[in-house]
Amino acid sequence: MATIGAVAKQAGVSIASVSRVINGTAARADTERRVRAAIQDLGYQPNSAARALKVRQSEQICLSFDDLSNPAYVLMTRGVGQALSSSKYRLILSSAFSSVEEIVKHLETMGRGFADGLIISPIYADARITTLISQLKMPVVLVGTMPEGLDVDNVYVNSAAGVDLAIDHLIEIGRKRIALINGPVTTNPGRRRKAAFEKALKKNKLAFSDASIIQADAFSTQAGFEAVTNIKELKKFDAIICANDQLAAGVMKFCVDNEIDIPSDIALIGIDNIELASLLRPTLTSVDLRAEERGQIAANLMLNRLANPDRPSKQIEVQPRLVIRQSTVAS
Repeated sequence: MATIGAVAKQAGVSIASVSRVINGTAARADTERRVRAAIQDLGYQPNSAARALKVRQSEQICLSFDDLSNPAYVLMTRGVGQALSSSKYRLILSSAFSSVEEIVKHLETMGRGFADGLIISPIYADARITTLISQLKMPVVLVGTMPEGLDVDNVYVNSAAGVDLAIDHLIEIGRKRIALINGPVTTNPGRRRKAAFEKALKKNKLAFSDASIIQADAFSTQAGFEAVTNIKELKKFDAIICANDQLAAGVMKFCVDNEIDIPSDIALIGIDNIELASLLRPTLTSVDLRAEERGQIAANLMLNRLANPDRPSKQIEVQPRLVIRQSTVAS
């Protein structure tokens, strides 16, 4: 493997001159030309870790999610990656976090220089998370609900408007006995979905009781299946909204196993509009929270912040849309 010394020898310059060219600092035009030619001839790859120590830049952006396997986060990661692809920054993914404590530990390590910026979407609201984000000496873009007292760039989706879209559609097709399969209310999405569902039912003068919300233990397919398994008379509802598409897939499996027809007996709507929604049978009507677009916006906010560190923070709201498929309107 070629070394910086070999590049210097072939270019006929000092190692310090090669270092200046690699790091983008001042070098004479002839020196830069010879160094770059030698780098290309020798196939030299600069040591990014050593370079980061010298110039205080890693040229890496860290992307942190609660669950890296969640298809919605996969879409968001794709959006971030696309936006960064034409920049000098590499995308690195953090480990998945299942608790507030794990997020806190992650944030405590962020100041060690392995990234120049952090894009994070914490699903838990906690004062420790807010404090640690505010203390970071690097740009931060927050995806999701902005905690009170935090001033960073932010992109979020109006998920309450998405629930409204789902309710309006169900009313339009004649459904009035509507249930919500929700994820954990200890999370920001679970809390927001629950509040928006209650508000939308009451606004439309539809029946609401504690039984209208069926609580799942997680935002997973298995959790959705298990949540409805314990409901004795599922057919008392003529429509179900699920807090994400994975929960909806679990509900759909239960309905198939128990000969409950979708959409004749129960209309079914998910949230996120992941690829799975169009692969299920029947295909799943879903509220598209535009995860990939939010990822692109987050990455562009980060690039703009890195280029203009002193500009005022920006908050960008994304509006959801409803994608209607066979689970509410049979073809």
